[in-house]
Amino acid sequence: MDLLAVTPEEKKKIRDYFNLNEDEIKRDVTIIKEWKEKQPHLPYDMTDDFIEKILMRNKFRVERTKQKLDNYYSLRGHLKDLFQNMENTIPSRETTFCLPIPKLTPNLTRVVIIKIAETDPNRYNTPDFIKHHLAIQELCLQYDYSIGTRFIYDMELCTLKHTLKWDVSAFAQLATLVERTYSCRIFGYEFINCSTFVNKIMAMLRVILRAKIYERVTIHKDITSLHSVVAKECLPKEYGGTLDSSPDLLKKWDEVITNHKDFFVKNYENILLGTSLEELRPLDLKTKDQGVFGVDGTFKKLQID
Repeated sequence: MDLLAVTPEEKKKIRDYFNLNEDEIKRDVTIIKEWKEKQPHLPYDMTDDFIEKILMRNKFRVERTKQKLDNYYSLRGHLKDLFQNMENTIPSRETTFCLPIPKLTPNLTRVVIIKIAETDPNRYNTPDFIKHHLAIQELCLQYDYSIGTRFIYDMELCTLKHTLKWDVSAFAQLATLVERTYSCRIFGYEFINCSTFVNKIMAMLRVILRAKIYERVTIHKDITSLHSVVAKECLPKEYGGTLDSSPDLLKKWDEVITNHKDFFVKNYENILLGTSLEELRPLDLKTKDQGVFGVDGTFKKLQID
């Protein structure tokens, strides 16, 4: 997919970053495929390319990759309604958009910009944002080749009334899925254009993020500060960058979603199939990495002090 394509030079640099060659990667992929054949509760075959991407997101640690793959097929089943009709999302029309930037940073990370795009807080909808975010995560898992992700949260249009509609439990749910299900290596959360309610933002993040990840949150005072972390050539022009504007990039993502309608329909079917196959899970895998999920798929209630 062109919007997440990397050059042969970038791919080589990424493999060099992990100090791996082609034969070593093929060896690890084979180990995962052989393990998968012994897991009757995992619903469908995985391509070598998909397995390599999961391995990369887990720093080519084979046992951790097995756990994350199991999470991918099991934890989504707790929240299967979020994946239904995912093919109908339209990035350019979402009240909060999630925009992966097509150019990798010099240190080989992928930048993803998240911004509230609707000034009317009455139209702000947390579940719709989460569904849109997860749709993007599904595509990144299939196509992105990078060493990790750096999220930029632009709070320019966020008002106090927006924050009153935030569902902390739902955001914790999303954070769990991003990290434990999609194996997203988070290099940083960069917040820009924050208002006086920045303390509320930090309080929420302290609740929903692991301490290690919370330490990677930065509140930037201005765009110059952001440029010290993210190069201009990896930003849309409204952020002082050299790329197309966010609206123009979002329209390209509209086309991507449209071209992947069959993928999202099949993905939802596989989630349902995975749920039905849970009874086949080997006994030694009965203890699952549920994180913020409660018993039998219920969701633990979280509160901000």
